[in-house]
Amino acid sequence: MRCLIVGAGKTGTTALLYAVAQAMGGEPAIHFEDRIAALPPLAPHTAAKVLFEDERADHIAAFGNRFDRRVLLVRDPRDNLISQLLYAVATHRVQMDDPGWLRTIALLLQRKQENPASVALQDFPQLKPPSALLDLVCAANRSLAAFARAHAGDWFILRYEDMVAGRLEALSAYLGLTVQPDPKIDPAYQRVARTKGAGDWRHWFTREDVAHYRPLLAPLMAGLGYADDWTLADPPHIAPEHSWVYFERLVRERRQFFGLPPLALPAPGQHDPDTPIRIGKADVINRLVRQFGYKRYLEYNKLDGGKCFADVVCESKTLAFIPEHAYLDADATERLLGTTATFGTRDILTLPQLLERHAGERFDLILYDPVHVRPEVDQVARALPALLNPGGILIVHDCNPEKEEITTVKRCPGAWVGETYKAFALLRHHNPGKALTVGEDFGCGLVWNKDLVLDYPLDADLSYQQFDAQRASYTGLIGYHQFLQKTASGNIADLFAAPPAPAPLRFQRKPAPPPRMESQLFWCGPEQDFSEEQSLILPIALDGNPQALLFTFPPAAGPIGRLRFDPADGVVALRLASLELISAKGALMWRWDADGHAGQDWRGVRFCEVGGDTLLLTTGSDPQFHPALPASVRARLGAGCSLSVVMAPQPPLAGTLLAALEAARREAAHE
Repeated sequence: MRCLIVGAGKTGTTALLYAVAQAMGGEPAIHFEDRIAALPPLAPHTAAKVLFEDERADHIAAFGNRFDRRVLLVRDPRDNLISQLLYAVATHRVQMDDPGWLRTIALLLQRKQENPASVALQDFPQLKPPSALLDLVCAANRSLAAFARAHAGDWFILRYEDMVAGRLEALSAYLGLTVQPDPKIDPAYQRVARTKGAGDWRHWFTREDVAHYRPLLAPLMAGLGYADDWTLADPPHIAPEHSWVYFERLVRERRQFFGLPPLALPAPGQHDPDTPIRIGKADVINRLVRQFGYKRYLEYNKLDGGKCFADVVCESKTLAFIPEHAYLDADATERLLGTTATFGTRDILTLPQLLERHAGERFDLILYDPVHVRPEVDQVARALPALLNPGGILIVHDCNPEKEEITTVKRCPGAWVGETYKAFALLRHHNPGKALTVGEDFGCGLVWNKDLVLDYPLDADLSYQQFDAQRASYTGLIGYHQFLQKTASGNIADLFAAPPAPAPLRFQRKPAPPPRMESQLFWCGPEQDFSEEQSLILPIALDGNPQALLFTFPPAAGPIGRLRFDPADGVVALRLASLELISAKGALMWRWDADGHAGQDWRGVRFCEVGGDTLLLTTGSDPQFHPALPASVRARLGAGCSLSVVMAPQPPLAGTLLAALEAARREAAHE
C-alpha cells in the first residue's frame, strides 16, 4: 500500500508518518518531506509525508493520485502558531547564527513561562509586524481549508487533536490498518516533538493576543471546522520543558547541525524583570559589522551615557553627543549632569562641530539617535553621509513608531520618538532603493551611502494617519528575520534589493510652527541687582497647551536673596497653573498662592476672569513677578534647587482678544 500524509508544519505529520509506517509492517519506503519533483518512482510499499506549504495545492492533488490512501492532517491554527513560534527558528541557519535574536527569544520565553500574562505573543520578534511567520501560518491554514473543501471525498481529514488523544479508529478503518498512538520516531526527527498535546494555546495567548489574532485566525478555524471558542486558561501555566528548555535544546542541536559554535543562552533570573526584552539597535549594528566586515563606527547620540555604544562590537568606535538645548526638564537635567560627570563635555558637539572634528575621516557605520525635533533631524540625516565611506550605512533610530501618542512634537513622558519618522520617510521618498527600516526597537532606518539624493526641500510633512496607512511604503519596513535573510549573503546590494515604494506617497507642506516667546528667571544676592549673567531662559510656545518649565539653579549660583520671574517677553495671555520652588532633593519649599495675586508684586501684568478661569495678561515686553519669599526659604535656596512653572500661553489672537475684552471691561467700569 502507498499512503500519503499531508499537513502544514508543526501539525503532527512526523508522528503520523511513523505511526502509519509501523502499522503497515515490514519495511516500507519512507519519504520525509521530500519535494515532489525530486521523488524517485514510488515503491509498492511506501509512506510519504509532504509539507503543504512546500508545494502547490494542485501539485499535491495530482501527486495524491499516485497513492492508495491519502490523509490530510489539520490542527487548530492557534496551537499551530505557538508551535511554529518555538520551532521555526531551528529551520534556518541564518537565524541560528544570530546571538542577539536567539538570546532575545530565550529571555522572552523565560519571562513568559514564569508569568504567562506578562508577555504577549507580539512581543516575540518572530511575530512583530511585519511577521513572515504569521503570514506563513495564515496562508498555509487558508490553503489547507480550501484544499479540504475541494477534496473531502478523496482524502481522509484527520484532526491533530484526535491523533494526540489516541482517537485513531476512523483512520485505522480508512487505511485498513491498526494505527497505534506514540509511534517510535527516527531519532533524527525527535527534536520536532514538544508537548504532544492540544489546547496549549489557551496558556500562551493573553487577552491582548485574543483581541489581535481573533480577526485573523477565526475565519481559518471555521474553514477547518474549529469552533470560535477563545476561552483562556485560568490560571495559565506553561511548563519550562515546553518553552525555554525546549528552545535551548533546539538551539544547541541545530547550531551543532549547522556547524556553528556553542552559544551560551542566558539562564533564568539573570535579566532585570523591569527591563524590556527586545531586539535592540546594537543587535542590528553588530549584524551589519559581522556580515559586511565594517571596521569604523561613529555614534552621534543623545546624552544617555552611550548605552548602545558599549554594546556595539567593532574594531574602531567613536562617540559624540548631541547638545540637548531644547528640553531641560527635571529628568533630562539629571541625566545630562550624570553623563557629563562621566564623559565630560569635550564630546558634546553641534553638527558643524562634529563635521569639523572629523573632516577628512570616513566611517563605515554611523548611528544617529536624534532628539526627534524637525528640521534638525532632517538636517543631520542629510549631512552625516558626508562622513561615510562609499557603501557605508547611516542608521537613524526611531523611524517606526507603533503608536501616535509617542509622536508628539513636544517631548512627552516615557517613550517618545517625536517627528523622526517623518524626516526618514522624506529621505526615503527621495532615495527609495537606498533606505529601509528594520522594525525592531522603534525602527532602525538604514541608509546606504550610494549615490544619495540629499538636496531635497525640508518643508514636506505628513500626518501619522497617512504614515500608518502606508507604513511599509514610507519606511521600507522589514522584520528582523527578513533582515537576517537579506544580510546572509554578505552582499550589501541584497539588503537593499527591494521594489521601490509605490507612487505617489502623499506629503504636504509643513505647517508653520506656533509663535514662541521666552520665560526668564533671575536671581541675585541680598545686596545685588538682577543681571542677565544670573538668569535662565526657557522657550514657550504660544499654542494654548499646558507647558511645564523647570529652571534649575546652576552650581555657580551663590547665596540667593531675591528672585524675579518674567513669564514672557512680550504681550501675551496665559493661564498660570502653578509656581513652586523645589529643593535639590525634590522636596517642596514654597508654592505660589494663586488666589492672593492681588497683594503680590506683579509688574506689567493684569489678572482677569474669563469663563471662571483666571488669566494673566501681560501689558508690555517686560512683565515681572517678584515673589516675597520667607526667610526660611531664602536660607535654603541655592545650587540644585529649581523653580517649577506650569502654564498655558495662549495663541497671539486669543491674547489680543482677551486684552481687548479686559480693556473694555475696565473702560466700562470707569464710566
